[in-house]
Amino acid sequence: MNNKRTQHEASIDGLYIGKVSTIGPGNTATGIFKHSSDECHAIGELGLSGDIQVDKRVHGGPEKAIYHYPAEHYALLQEALPHLRDSFIPGSIGENISTHGLIDTEVHIGDTFRLGSAIVQVSQPRRPCWKVNHKYGNAHIASLLMSEAISGWYYRVLEAGQLRLGDNIEFLERLDNSIPVAEIWQILLQRLNKQPAPLGNAKIPGLSDEWRFE
Repeated sequence: MNNKRTQHEASIDGLYIGKVSTIGPGNTATGIFKHSSDECHAIGELGLSGDIQVDKRVHGGPEKAIYHYPAEHYALLQEALPHLRDSFIPGSIGENISTHGLIDTEVHIGDTFRLGSAIVQVSQPRRPCWKVNHKYGNAHIASLLMSEAISGWYYRVLEAGQLRLGDNIEFLERLDNSIPVAEIWQILLQRLNKQPAPLGNAKIPGLSDEWRFE
């Protein structure tokens, strides 16, 4: 592992916790509606205390314990869909934590951070589902997040701890031969279009099994 420090550090500008709600014409249960919290939350293997992930097939679990969405991306969404400008605010896309200064093109799969007093590792990008489209009332949100590689990422928890609004997130180490989170989308889209992927069948360090390309 490469232990050289980088500038990938920030403070937690937003901390969001989800409760069970419903979405869509079928009133499907969801945890995508999150509210800002200034309380101290324990971080365990399955994420933040008090946070609800309803559909365990696609949300939550050890590989998707905490969802981080860069606040910078909201400006891109506002520019792409200006009629929804007022809807694109931090916390609205379903993230647990919001920061400035950490983005998908610079954060790598497998990067390890100290989050509050916990230790977490980037495991995979978020793969947005239909609930994102319904939340904003627009059928193009999920595809825009994927095509622009601005979907944010999940953490697995390596060491339990605690987190509250304003705490630091501090870069600790990067795996050898790692790649940026954003590049995962490039690989996936090339595979879907039956184009050669830049890494061939190489194993991507730190990537969760759900996203293995071998």
